Amino acid sequence: MSLIPLSLWLPLSLGACVLLVLSSIGWLWRAALRTPASSRDGRNMRTMASIASAGLLLWLGYGLLTSYRTLWQADALMLMAQAPLLVQAPLIVGGIAWIAALLLGRVMAMHKNGHEDQD
Repeated sequence: MSLIPLSLWLPLSLGACVLLVLSSIGWLWRAALRTPASSRDGRNMRTMASIASAGLLLWLGYGLLTSYRTLWQADALMLMAQAPLLVQAPLIVGGIAWIAALLLGRVMAMHKNGHEDQD
């Protein structure tokens, strides 16, 4: 982080956090949209993806609030002292979002494959 100007540390960390969560939501929707809307499970997949997206956005808000609340008004010395938090916060918030998206994507795939086997 020493090559990046100190004034950019917080915005880059926030951007990484938001990008990781939004990419997990995008991946989840991509998995949900693989099932055609006219199929038996198309509506259920989209409903699950909608509920999960809302939950992931709530998680993002909570993660941003708890992780960055003290750093938002911090001076340069405190930002330097909390540099590990600026790296860990996006990884924790984004990692949990990705775990949730991958698990739900797996549930969707198992649900879809289970109905294909019965037909």
